Amino acid sequence: MKKRLSIFKILIFLTVQSCSGQYFEQKIEIDNSLNSFDIKVDSIVAKKMNTYNIPGLSIGIVQGDSIVYSKGYGIKNINTKDSVRRNTNFHTASISKLFTAQAIMILVQENKISLDNKLIEIIPELKYKDERSKNITLKSLLNHTSGLTDVSNYNWKNKNQSDNSLRDYILGLNLKLLSEPHTEYNYSNLGYNILGYVIEKLSETNFDEFVKKNILIPSKMSNSDFRYFKIADSIKTSPHSKRMISKKVYERKIYPYTREQAPSSTLNSSAIDLSKWMISFLKSSNSLSSEKSFERMFKPSFNKYPYIGLGFQLSNLNKEKTIGHYGGDKGYRSYLIMVPEKRIGLVLLANCDYDEDFRQEILHPIVKLMLTAHIKNSESD
Repeated sequence: MKKRLSIFKILIFLTVQSCSGQYFEQKIEIDNSLNSFDIKVDSIVAKKMNTYNIPGLSIGIVQGDSIVYSKGYGIKNINTKDSVRRNTNFHTASISKLFTAQAIMILVQENKISLDNKLIEIIPELKYKDERSKNITLKSLLNHTSGLTDVSNYNWKNKNQSDNSLRDYILGLNLKLLSEPHTEYNYSNLGYNILGYVIEKLSETNFDEFVKKNILIPSKMSNSDFRYFKIADSIKTSPHSKRMISKKVYERKIYPYTREQAPSSTLNSSAIDLSKWMISFLKSSNSLSSEKSFERMFKPSFNKYPYIGLGFQLSNLNKEKTIGHYGGDKGYRSYLIMVPEKRIGLVLLANCDYDEDFRQEILHPIVKLMLTAHIKNSESD
């Protein structure tokens, strides 16, 4: 009898789920008034947004010192239907890790730490179940070879805003490992949250404020912040998912933010702001001053898995080396990719979490367009 009741409850739940959610169908039109390159970009984006029923999306493209394309598409929320602009903010998820990694490298440049420093030396009060935790270094946290487990529950519903959120979270941990440090690649958001607390300890300021002062403001990212509660309501978006059975798109009730997860996940930013950062980062990485260069971040850092640098995910496209990071949390997907040798960068932000291959299906063809144009320009010079 109990088994029958359980099955009955499941059927009711699935029926409710299939009936709930708003009917939404995206119909983005191509802007034929644009120039040749912009029309090609516009048509790629419009086609994929319509195919995958993406509520809102923003894209930014840079080359050298210029933003060559930046545009918002669709809507912030399927209920209010307010339009996405190029300065509209999205939860960027794991793109956040690039900024945490850069903050660590700034501290390295200032000789406050070495990548070979052991974690336990910096945070001696850290608790651990596994003695192997004593061998975790900052480098192993950056390239996911620390052996740490991943975050099992982000607890977005906590919505913590306290200045002590990150500290209390990290010092409440009891570390356990999946493998000996430096021997295996195991992606760990937890490792990046710990790096955030390392930044707090060494800088004697909150992680969010350190990154704001040392990276966001110098890069002119005026509308970006790791603290969601600092973002103006007028530029916020809402997270969306899709029902399993009915495939209806619905707005999620909980926004993915709680302060203790900031270093791994909570940068809120726009396509225009991230375009400014890409220009700044690529410029500094090509700097003649090796002390201030971040080039080390996008070199392979683990022989057994050559697709990871120090924060950056590494790949190849059209025989060109690419660096960047994918992002994904409940209600959001994102993708940032750069071709450092050509000083090309692209970013895509979307307020939905389904059919996530649209990220590379949009950006990779645009990268190829840009590389082809770059080759033609080089030949004509």
